Amino acid sequence: MFSEITKLSNRYGSNPNYVLAGGGNTSCKDSDFLYVKPSEIPLATIKTKNFIKLKRDSVNKVFSIEQSLSAPEREKQVKNLMALSVCSDFSGRPSVEAPLHNIIPYKYVVHTHPAIVNGMTCGKKGKEICNKLFPKALWVDYIDPGYTLASKLYS
Repeated sequence: MFSEITKLSNRYGSNPNYVLAGGGNTSCKDSDFLYVKPSEIPLATIKTKNFIKLKRDSVNKVFSIEQSLSAPEREKQVKNLMALSVCSDFSGRPSVEAPLHNIIPYKYVVHTHPAIVNGMTCGKKGKEICNKLFPKALWVDYIDPGYTLASKLYS
């Protein structure tokens, strides 16, 4: 499992057609744990030992945070819950996208930001063009990344 996600991370992270300036993140999971790329390490150079192990049930607690909280207070609570989710034998700050990776129903997640896709999503008639080219794709209108995006897709 680890060798596969490390290979995928390095492959896509070192290809500027998929990732510019070290952006993006990856993860793999089993029924109990999510292993996610930490925020500080580029995909192109991540090693197996760098992935952070999180308790999946603990990560999902972010979805019970009160929606009425102010953005700074909510983000503080999310950050604290993410820190508490890290297993004691691991260290580092998990990607802000960890809750999103946790709810995606696939073992491996490779999250990249290809310039061509960014161009389409930011262009005029982007949604219309996406629907025509990729009729099975899920289009989500702009929303802040991290908790806000994950919570929108969770509901």
